[in-house]
Amino acid sequence: NYDDWNEFFDDPRQVVDGLLLTNGSSLFDLPHGQRFASLPSVHWTASLKGSQIKTHREVHSMIGVFAATHRVWLLHAVLFCLAVCVAVGDPPEDLSSYWMDRALLGDDTLVRFAAVGLLVPIHALLWTIARMETTSNNVLKKSCGCCFCLESVFWAVLWAAPLVTYAAVRVYDWVETNEQQEAMRTMALAAHFSVSALGLFFLLFAPAKKADKLFKTTHVPFATRFVRYFFWFVILAIKFLLGIVIFSAVYSASEQLQFINLGHETSKDVAGLWRSSHWGANFYEWALLWAMAFYMFCADTAMWFQVGCMFLGVGIVFVQRGCRLCSFCMSDAVAQIPERFSRIVFKYAPKARASDVAAVFPDVWDRIVAYLRYEDKCESDAMWELSFSKGSQNSGLSWKSLSLANHPITPKEKLPKGPDLFEGGTPIETFFKNYCGWKASLGNADLKWRLFAISRGLGLPMPRPYRAPYIPGITVMIPHYGETIIMSKEELFDDYSTSANGKTHLRLGGCKVHIRETVPLIDWLKARYYDEFRAFCARMQARSEWSGGTRWDDYTDEQWEKIRVWASMRMQTLWRTVAGMCLYHPALQCHYDVQRDSTSKLSQPGVWKPSDVFTCMVSMQIYKTFDNSRLTQTNKMFDKFPESLKVAFIDWEDLYPKGADEATKEGARKRANADLVHKRQERRYFSCLIDKNCPTLSGSQKRTPRFRIELPGFPILGDGKSDNQNHAIPFMRGIFCQCIDANQGAYFEQMLLLPCVLGEFRTYGRGVGKAKRIIGLPEHITSDFGSIGDFAAGSEIAFGTISQRSFAVLGGRMHYGHPDIMNKQYMMQQGGVSKATKTINLSEDIFAGMDFTLRGDGRKIKHCEYFHLAKGRDLGFNAVLGFFSKLSNGTGEQILTRQMMRLSHVLQLPEALTFYYAHAGYYITQYLISMAMPLTVFTWLLVLCGDCNEALRAFSDVMCETPAAEPMAMMLSTWYSIYIFFFLIATSLPLFAEIWMERNFGSALKRWLLQMVTCSFLLFIFQAKIIGFYIMAEIRQGGASYVATGRGLPTDRREFVGAPSFVSFRLALQLYGIDVSKLCDDSELHGAVVRCIQAIVSSKAGLEPECVNVELMDRPRVNVEIRPSAGSATIPIKTKVGSEVLGSAIAEQIAKVQGIRKVAGSHLSVRSKLMDAQTGWRIERVGGLYLDYTQHTYYNAMDLLFFMICVLYVGGYSDAGPYKDQLIYTLVSVGLVIFSWLYAPFIFNPYQFSARYVAADVKAVYGLFFTDGGKNWSEWYERVILKPKRGLAKSITDFDFIFLFFAITAWISLVGVKQQMNVAIYSKDPIAKYTVAFTLVPPFILSSAYCILLPVLMRMVGCCASSKVRFPWGYKRARAEDSSSETSDSDSESADGRPRVGTEVSDVRHTMEDQEVTQAPVRGCCQNGIPLAFSAMVVSGMQIFELFVPLMLCIHAPDRKLFVSGVVLKFFFWKLVLHICEAMLSMKGVCKTIDGCVPCIHESMQLLVYANQMSRDIFVSMFIFLTLSPVVVLTALNDLCCPTMSLHQALIYRAPGPFKKSTDDDDGFGSSDEEMSSSGSDSDSSSGSPLRGSRLSGTLPGGVRAFRVQ
Repeated sequence: NYDDWNEFFDDPRQVVDGLLLTNGSSLFDLPHGQRFASLPSVHWTASLKGSQIKTHREVHSMIGVFAATHRVWLLHAVLFCLAVCVAVGDPPEDLSSYWMDRALLGDDTLVRFAAVGLLVPIHALLWTIARMETTSNNVLKKSCGCCFCLESVFWAVLWAAPLVTYAAVRVYDWVETNEQQEAMRTMALAAHFSVSALGLFFLLFAPAKKADKLFKTTHVPFATRFVRYFFWFVILAIKFLLGIVIFSAVYSASEQLQFINLGHETSKDVAGLWRSSHWGANFYEWALLWAMAFYMFCADTAMWFQVGCMFLGVGIVFVQRGCRLCSFCMSDAVAQIPERFSRIVFKYAPKARASDVAAVFPDVWDRIVAYLRYEDKCESDAMWELSFSKGSQNSGLSWKSLSLANHPITPKEKLPKGPDLFEGGTPIETFFKNYCGWKASLGNADLKWRLFAISRGLGLPMPRPYRAPYIPGITVMIPHYGETIIMSKEELFDDYSTSANGKTHLRLGGCKVHIRETVPLIDWLKARYYDEFRAFCARMQARSEWSGGTRWDDYTDEQWEKIRVWASMRMQTLWRTVAGMCLYHPALQCHYDVQRDSTSKLSQPGVWKPSDVFTCMVSMQIYKTFDNSRLTQTNKMFDKFPESLKVAFIDWEDLYPKGADEATKEGARKRANADLVHKRQERRYFSCLIDKNCPTLSGSQKRTPRFRIELPGFPILGDGKSDNQNHAIPFMRGIFCQCIDANQGAYFEQMLLLPCVLGEFRTYGRGVGKAKRIIGLPEHITSDFGSIGDFAAGSEIAFGTISQRSFAVLGGRMHYGHPDIMNKQYMMQQGGVSKATKTINLSEDIFAGMDFTLRGDGRKIKHCEYFHLAKGRDLGFNAVLGFFSKLSNGTGEQILTRQMMRLSHVLQLPEALTFYYAHAGYYITQYLISMAMPLTVFTWLLVLCGDCNEALRAFSDVMCETPAAEPMAMMLSTWYSIYIFFFLIATSLPLFAEIWMERNFGSALKRWLLQMVTCSFLLFIFQAKIIGFYIMAEIRQGGASYVATGRGLPTDRREFVGAPSFVSFRLALQLYGIDVSKLCDDSELHGAVVRCIQAIVSSKAGLEPECVNVELMDRPRVNVEIRPSAGSATIPIKTKVGSEVLGSAIAEQIAKVQGIRKVAGSHLSVRSKLMDAQTGWRIERVGGLYLDYTQHTYYNAMDLLFFMICVLYVGGYSDAGPYKDQLIYTLVSVGLVIFSWLYAPFIFNPYQFSARYVAADVKAVYGLFFTDGGKNWSEWYERVILKPKRGLAKSITDFDFIFLFFAITAWISLVGVKQQMNVAIYSKDPIAKYTVAFTLVPPFILSSAYCILLPVLMRMVGCCASSKVRFPWGYKRARAEDSSSETSDSDSESADGRPRVGTEVSDVRHTMEDQEVTQAPVRGCCQNGIPLAFSAMVVSGMQIFELFVPLMLCIHAPDRKLFVSGVVLKFFFWKLVLHICEAMLSMKGVCKTIDGCVPCIHESMQLLVYANQMSRDIFVSMFIFLTLSPVVVLTALNDLCCPTMSLHQALIYRAPGPFKKSTDDDDGFGSSDEEMSSSGSDSDSSSGSPLRGSRLSGTLPGGVRAFRVQ
């Protein structure tokens, strides 16, 4: 892959030996002067063969993870064992000297602690296996030599030495002691501790091999290294001490339960009891209890790390300010802006008389305020309050007046009176102002933040800025693919969805619903940014006529252009990003005007300009395929923004046109061969650059490239973004680059700090380390709308500020793509700004930082917080979780790479721990945390069921003084009384601390309380489960692909399982400019108009004319009823007939009807509106919240709920005794997890509980499971659940299978003990000897018989009409055609140069994308076969019968624990059988073999699996649906009693309702027929027209197009 070839060319020896010519000789055998010319003759396929050059294998298994992260697990294992030894203590003193009577781990403290040293050889063996598995055979072969063998022998001896020394310790411990033996024992202990400590030292502190150290590491100062070691010492010490407390509780519980304590057991006891079933069951419970303790010990480290980073981040803030705590709390940073700005930024500008403020600062500050006004952050009055100059001029600011700098900056000898903002107060006043709120006059939140940010940044240490004209060059890189450039009018205001008076309703399934779940987007933006829209209107009114208001139809096209730009600046658009980045240009011009070096020749007029040092480059990957709309928007950017804006794109040319003759092809191929184009390449690709000065092509809006570089083949090798960035690197100007995403923004006052940021790279000699830097910068998250948006923004704020601040000090900060500034020269040395191997480099940005750190030699990554850029993030529930799923997949690949492996070994232990927990460890910890609760409940239930029945306690082998529920309650209460609050604090405390530092305590407390009230913990619990699912799926299976999450608003409702189909539509047409009464009198003309409407509507809907019924009566309103034919796709029909274009098309055709002039005026128009849409009981679009997260959370939530009910049923709470009250923490934790996993998506789904949508959801659920024989559900199941599986071999080695195997073994052991007692007690019962069989047999006998007989009977009966029997549950795998090796490069590309969809392997685990259903014609029951839902009910009924009836027969006494044990065992049997059958169904070869041998067996297996899984989905979905139904009733009561305030909307949007709902009427057009007839008339009625006084329809409303009557 990318890295293998990089390393091949990095190593001169490999290049010399590996580059072979086509004749088999080496390239370097040729004379030096002939090598370059011979490069075309290199046999690249043989030279770059993977088996020859590959160095690292990305193994998708836990072996690959362990190879990279083994130091983390070894450290936890050592600390765990030490804490357990301390907590457990020495065994009871035994005076026996016989070694069989001694404890297995020794009788005294030193011997027990010596056992910890055995971790060294065990860990070394596992690590060696993992290294060999991840190291390529090529490297292993090359490393086999004398030195390697000697080195291997040394490490083998060192790691095996603890085994020998420990054996010596135990031998001397077992023999009779005397002085000599005691001395030998002491020496053996000393030797054991020495070699164990030495081995542990090398494994933890120096594990790097020679292959890992490719470069010299960067030196770290002693003080910094001390801080890093001390930080982790404190974290691990706290964990260790808390672990002792928890492990003491675990040990106390195991003692009360009378479990075996293997370390305290004697060899005689183990030898005598290990064969007994009771000992085996006891061992399972003991092992599971301590395994759970170790699991939880590993799981909480990341939370301790987050808390530690929070305290460290706060400490760094004070250190950065010189530890002046009082000054930090009492000083007015805003009032000090003039002085600090002048001292730091305008260091070279002359000062005003008798002042420390620069003489030019008033003009610069006024320009900053002018930009704030232009961006509508304040109105004109506030602008003058914030400015030095007072007046009312320039209230209508424009971009041109700002960007041209036509207001020269003139130094002031004496400073004018500044705004009140800069008037400082006493320390007490400042303290209360900072901690009790901001000035009321600054109402705009963004304005407040910007003032806070610039004042806070100026208080931080900054380097000396570069002085104009010596500012070094920088290029801002913005990759763009299909992101929105400028919002269109259709996106902002869809006239079809909102009529002129704001009516937004239609009837869906007999209920009034919103056509769109919210009002149009422009209304949303106006309400969201109300102050800014008011300021925008005021600014527009100062420049031209501007109506204002929300009657969007009244705005002209020119005014809409202004509105589109205003809206685009508040959405996540490319326009906003480019507009922000281009502010570098006026900022640099400002520096030139203020403090240029006048003595330099570069400062002469006309010599230097900002475009010489600044380039804003948009890398538009698909510019060549842009339509006219996007080309117009691109050219608009060129017209508005400075000449520093450039666009790079990929162009291509076919070698010959399509349909060319052979002669033309031959000539083109010869020319291509002359240019060394590959023989299989049918296109030539180019990297091109255009700017505003490039001329446009004739007949097109595209521009002629200024530069054009041919590329060696198809350039998109990875997931797209990285290639899009790297291909444009040759066009970058300057030595610095800043990578920006297309959803960011910037601020003028921040851009003025650019020379200071570039000063971070300043060096005083060539090769000095400061040039080798990546400067990390924070982001200001602006998309914090609603609860979900605020949760996501809060996480981003904490990660980008306080966390990055700590990571930089701890040595774990990497590059995250944006808005970091890098030295381009060093990025080019490592292959570009990001890696581009498909799948492996899915998270492409971070690899730049990882490679940068690995190369060492003085390279550093620094985090600076005085410079900010804006950033938009995801807002909706699915969008946020989709984003985290993408990150999790990328991290799952990242952790298997060579960069992760090498960094984990090269970095010293504190840096390695920080790097792990700041990146991959965070995601793995989310998995550990998400699975902690199921593991806890499973262990709890196993221990409770292992306790004997109270009525049969006399027959038990072990007499427990207390029931098992009491010690378990004691242990769990100790555990979860800490963890429940710790989890909540760890997830929210960093944000609380950062807001406190940035603003004040009140703001931080308010935001924290608001997040708690709006259930942020539910999102974080659910998010942890999603992250854990995706990263583990990626580690185990691989196959990740890029997922476009989108940046949509959280206003769209997500269906439950999909959208039902429509059976009819009612369309209302309003006729304008026509006399309907006269039309009805003329039957021939009336029929022609009706047929015309029928033809247009049927044509637009794609239906036959018979499906459209038109009713045209004596009124200007026409009713059109549409009934789609069976099998039609009705959702597209709804979109087509609901479009406003339909009315225009009808009016255009009516105007052409012969004779229409007799009843119509000169202009005729038609307005259409969709009034009613009746849904049916079939589903048309599959996809909804239930299907999105079925395998992620819902299945696990139901399993956890089932186990928890069993825990309560067997007395887990009722028998807890004095620990009942303390057990509440555990019950709350379990309840939160279950509730979040089941209901979080629905709680945060807008309009989820509105009754008008529930009917459609019910119909969709019915259509998914019970129509078309279950085909819709089967297709979803095959695509999402079955297809990602990787066959039987990998399924057996999977975590799920291993857990099921262990669970079944543990429960069989436990049930066996109880059944033996049962058989012994009831030996006279004739069926007692069969009880074990009844308990242990999986519940599949009857259901398997049904699934085997049904396909056979269907084939025998032959009920299908065709010769081939149809099985609705049949799984037909999509088989990709085998591509020929001779396929050309262009075969894998579409017409626009992108890879074809068919060649991309989509990640089907991302189920948030809807699938359209192909509507099959309705068949009879016999033709469809037995519906899958019927088989699901039969199979589930049989299995329930097999589950409960045998257990009831074999349990004689009321033994709840035995009954629950049997149920749980059969449940795990059920899961194991389905797991194996699913794995077999996913195997292509096995399915073919079975089909060829016994077809019915394959079909029977399919039916068994499909029926079981469908019955589970029906049960789970109905459970969720029914448990949510009371909330639907409460929401209906809420809407009835208080329609203007919705509690659910308040939870989602933190407001009673996002907008006031408009009233509705029956018409939907805004006025009655009488009002329309009297409100106006056609223009002909006032000019002597024959139609004067006749009844015409009303005046033409805004936005409706009129057509001249022919």
